[in-house]
Amino acid sequence: LKPSERDPSASILIAELWQQAGLPDGVFNVVHGDKVAVDAILDSPDVAAVSFVGSTPIARYIHERGTATGKCVQALGGAKNHAII
Repeated sequence: LKPSERDPSASILIAELWQQAGLPDGVFNVVHGDKVAVDAILDSPDVAAVSFVGSTPIARYIHERGTATGKCVQALGGAKNHAII
């Protein structure tokens, strides 16, 4: 999970809850970073799918770059999502 740099607190809490529940290390990860981290995720052959919620221009970018590398991409533009529902 790569959260917004503005407020990663919900993602960190989710990771802590998974850890407390006994999920093995490495199954769920929180990746902090900027566009460089996003591009690494989009270009990685180890990542099969990406889901994004945020601005329309970034959603388009995520969709175009992700699908170009064969990923399943769900990109919702024009939205804000500070937590996973």
